[in-house]
Amino acid sequence: ESKQALATKMEKELLLEGLIKAKGFEDAVVTIGSSYYNVIVKDNGNLGANEVAQILSVVQSETGASATNVKIIPVE
Repeated sequence: ESKQALATKMEKELLLEGLIKAKGFEDAVVTIGSSYYNVIVKDNGNLGANEVAQILSVVQSETGASATNVKIIPVE
C-alpha cells in the first residue's frame, strides 16, 4: 500500500514537471509533501509575476492545491 502511494506521488511529480516544462520553462523539479508542493524552476532572471502565475495555475489545476501550499523556488 505504501509502495503504491509512493509510486502515485512520483507519477504526479513527473507529470507536473512535464507540464511546467511544456509551458516553456527550461527545467523544473517538483516535490510533493503531505500538504505542500515545492516547485524548483531554472530562472535566467526572467521569472516574473506572469511566469509564477503560469506555474501556480498548472499545479492548482492538476492537484487542487491552495496557492498557500505551493512554493515556487527559482534557481540559477
